[in-house]
Order: sequence, then C-alpha cells, then structure tokens
Amino acid sequence: MRNQFLKLFVLLAGFAPVIASASHQDPLKQPLADRELWAAELTSQNVSYCFNPAWRPYDYHEHEQHKGIFADYLHLIERYLGVTFHPYLTSSWSESLTALQLGHCDFIPAISQTPEREKYLSFTSPYYQIHNVLVAKADKPMLTSLAELTGQSIAGPKHTAVMVRLQETHPEIQQVYAATPLQAMQLLDTGEVYAFVAPLDSLIDELKEDVFRKKIIAKLDFSLPIAVGVRLDKPELLALMNMAVQSITPEEHSEISRKWTQFTITEPHHFTDIYRWSAVSVVIILVLGYWITRLRGELKQRSQTEARLRHMANHDALTNLPTLRYAQEKIDSAILRCQRNNTNMALMFVDLDGFKDVNDTFGHDAGDKLLKAVSIRLVNSLRDTDTVARIGGDEFILILENIATTDTATMLADKILAMFSRPFMLAENPLHLGVSIGVSMYPSHGTTRESLLKHADQAMYCAKKNGKNQCQFALAQQ
Repeated sequence: MRNQFLKLFVLLAGFAPVIASASHQDPLKQPLADRELWAAELTSQNVSYCFNPAWRPYDYHEHEQHKGIFADYLHLIERYLGVTFHPYLTSSWSESLTALQLGHCDFIPAISQTPEREKYLSFTSPYYQIHNVLVAKADKPMLTSLAELTGQSIAGPKHTAVMVRLQETHPEIQQVYAATPLQAMQLLDTGEVYAFVAPLDSLIDELKEDVFRKKIIAKLDFSLPIAVGVRLDKPELLALMNMAVQSITPEEHSEISRKWTQFTITEPHHFTDIYRWSAVSVVIILVLGYWITRLRGELKQRSQTEARLRHMANHDALTNLPTLRYAQEKIDSAILRCQRNNTNMALMFVDLDGFKDVNDTFGHDAGDKLLKAVSIRLVNSLRDTDTVARIGGDEFILILENIATTDTATMLADKILAMFSRPFMLAENPLHLGVSIGVSMYPSHGTTRESLLKHADQAMYCAKKNGKNQCQFALAQQ
C-alpha cells in the first residue's frame, strides 16, 4: 500500500508543473529586434543572481555550484536568452534578500511575491507552484481548520512567503523558526512544536524514511506561485525573463519534475499505518483537485501592476528611497506607536555640504551617481527598523524609532559622520563630502509631525552656521 501511495505522490508531483505551464495566457509580446538587442547587451554585462543556499530540492549550493529544481529552470532561461548568469553566493536566504536590496545581485530566479518584496522587486509570470503541508506526530488528528491550532506552535523557515502569509492570516498560531525540514523535524520530536510547515517536494528529499513515522494533518489552503524576481531598476531584464519563463514548454516542465521527484525507499518487512497513509492519499488528491480549479485565478497579473505603481508613487526614482509624502505617513505611524507603547523616537534632517559644487564641477550625471552612493551609505549606517527618505535635491530625512535617550541618537549621528569621513569615488577621483545633521526628539521637541520636522530643520541650519559637517540637537520645547 505504501508503494502505491509513493507512486501516486510522484505522479501528482510531476503533473502539477504541466498544469502550471498550460495555464499561461497572453505571454508578453516584445518585438524580436528589441529582444535580440537586450539579450546582446546582457552578454556584455556581468549579470548576477542570488538564490536560497539551503532549500533542497528547490535551491542549494554544493561545491560552490548552484543546484536544484530552480537551477535547472535557470539553465533553460540561459539557453533561451543565449547568456550566462553568475551566481552571488550567500550563506542564508536572509543574506540573499539583503544582497538584492543592496544591489549586489540583479535578480533571484525563484521567489514568491509579497508586499514587502514588491518594494524592491518586479516579478515575472509564475512558472512553478509550491504546495505546503503541516506535518505532526502520528497520534495527532487531521485538521478541518487551521484555527484548531490556536495557541499552538508550528515550525518553519524564517523570512519565507509561507510563514509571512500564515502570520497574516493566523496570528493566533505561534511561530518557531527552523532553517530546514530536518531541523523542524527535530523540534517536533522534542515536543517544542505541535507541527511544522514543509513543501511536499522536500519531505521525501530531506527526511527520507523519517517522513513515514509522521502524519500530514493538513494542506495549507493556498499555494505559493514561484516567479523570477528582478530589481525594479532592471525593466529590460524583467521583460527578457518574462519571455523566457513563458517559453518553457510542458515537456521541459515534465522533464525537470521527473528528475527531482524520483526516489527509492527500502520497504521494511512489516506493514503498518495502512489506513493512515490511505487517508493522506485521499486528502492530497482532493486538495490538488481543488487547487487546479483555482489555478487560473491565482495567476492574474493585476496585483503585480498595482504594486509596481504604488512603489513608483511612493519612492524616489533616482535613489529608490521613500519620497517626502511617504515619509510623512511613516512619521505619523511612528508617532502613534510611540504614544501607544510610551517610547521615544528621533527625527534627523541630513543635508549634504558642498553638493552644489559637485554639480557645477562634474555635471548633473556625476551628481546623480553621488546621490545614489550617499543613499546607500545612509541606509547602511542605520538599523533595519529605521527609515531613510529623500525629500529634496540633497536633503534626506531619517526616522529612528525606539530611541531611548539623546545619547543613542548622538551615537547614530556620529556613525553617519564617520561613514562620510571616507571619500566617495567620482570619475576615479576621491571626493570628500560632509553632512550637516539636525535632530529632534519625540516628545521632547514636539508631539506632532509638523513640530518635529520644523525643529529638526532648524537644528540642521544651526549645524550649517556653526561650521558644517556636524550634528546639532533642537532646543527643548518651553
């Protein structure tokens, strides 16, 4: 009976990518001459990509080589475009996402679309669907609703779309993070979690015979469409990737599926759990049938377009930092959190010293390059929870939450000044650039957005008058 289940599992796993490819509608039509011109430009560039280094069988690196299901799909895209992409190796999925945001790589070949990722990525049409299940000990009952896990803990990989989606839809379920299904299995065996989340494809690949001593208690009621994620400043690369993805044939989908879903397990001499695995087989068949009926709706592109337009409206086209309007919304939200949690925050006005001379001497193109470099240094000097926004030509706002005292704000300002003490390279020549910083604190210098902005601006001009390249705090309200 177990062998019959495994054969059925392999058949269904091989059938899913074919269904996904058959559902593509209206592929992106680009003139052939443009496509060939862009592809020719790619061959002359060092286009790099990031990927998840520990996500078997989908993505992983072994002996400095990118391997897995999505590595095979990337080879198809390279063959279609006639180019070779270069991997940017990282040690974790979180590092890969950070490298993308900092511009160290140009795209990621396999990623699910989320609102957070739409801030720095555009997405091709999906070319693969991942189905996640909940795995528990054999004595646990099947679930009719995830609400039955209220107050329980489940394990899964951090910074992944499936865990973000579960947190949004079921905040009552506690999450414990595990990098791999094997680590999640260990948490389950020690009783630290009630169940763990895992893709169907990875259960057999990583857990081998151990999976037969566990029980699939539910399939998540959503699948994860996988697409190529391309940095927002690479629209031509996105168009080429879209054409390549939509050119993958059903036969190529099936070939990759057969390669990665074939496995051999030694059958033990005793037969147990027949009814349990029969029930699991029926559940998988039913949920996959339900998924097929919803597949066309899940592949709609409208949400992608809306997200891209929102990003363009809220972010500066040159530096990709939030605009003044978006920064004002973030300040209002930060003030509400401070009032609710009885915490402090700091608002910094940062103005470059001598930027006009750079434009006059080297031209506006050089000035634009310098502003991009400045934005990177400002982002790197702050914490992940802080916000940097560009509000004018060479003026920036920094929103710093959970700042206990002025000493903490002073320390961050000193860090910025230290980073700007290093010269920028402009036209292969070192260029020294200073910054004048004005700081206002909530609630010492104001309790509204307008008052905090006003006092930080006045403090910045005070820093200018006192010799520039320094930090000045606003005066406390009387």
